[in-house]
Amino acid sequence: MSEVTNNKWNMLNVAEDLKGRAVLKSDTGEKLGEVEDLIIHPTNGQVLGVGLRTMEGASVALAADDCIIGPDAVMVAAGALRPTMDTGDVLAGGVNSGTLIGANVVTKDGKLLGRVSEVHVSEKFRMAIYRIAESTLQRFFGGGFFLAGNMPLAYSLDGKRLIVPSDTEDKHARPSLAEAVESSTNGMERAVGA
Repeated sequence: MSEVTNNKWNMLNVAEDLKGRAVLKSDTGEKLGEVEDLIIHPTNGQVLGVGLRTMEGASVALAADDCIIGPDAVMVAAGALRPTMDTGDVLAGGVNSGTLIGANVVTKDGKLLGRVSEVHVSEKFRMAIYRIAESTLQRFFGGGFFLAGNMPLAYSLDGKRLIVPSDTEDKHARPSLAEAVESSTNGMERAVGA
């Protein structure tokens, strides 16, 4: 498991730690299905929802506010299974985290920094952090850098590019997930009084 525990934060790699995790009703313990993906706003980094593959094989989107990501299961509030059209406003602007994997990360002045190779999320603040790597070797050997999910300025409609500030390498890139978590959560702690 690739969880990073940092006293306060439990970061999960969506592809390795969350996909396939059981989704249970909190009032009965009934298994509803498994996590198919997370729905993330690509430029503000917020987790908007959970993509669920039901026991019958249907894909359903659940609003993040109806879910608790626990260490072993995702717990869903009673009545959270609504038609997708009922959650449309909540999920607006969101994309499946798997769609972000492979997106080119390009600075505002046109420099290619690499590709999104992993998406990590925090259980506490439901925020995303992207791992950016230039090559397959970097991805395999842990190279590249980490970027808070609220740093991108734009996400292309075709899902192939994230545009980031020109000073990303100098001011926003972090060498480790723990450092990216600390830098991005310091402002969030002050905002929510945690």
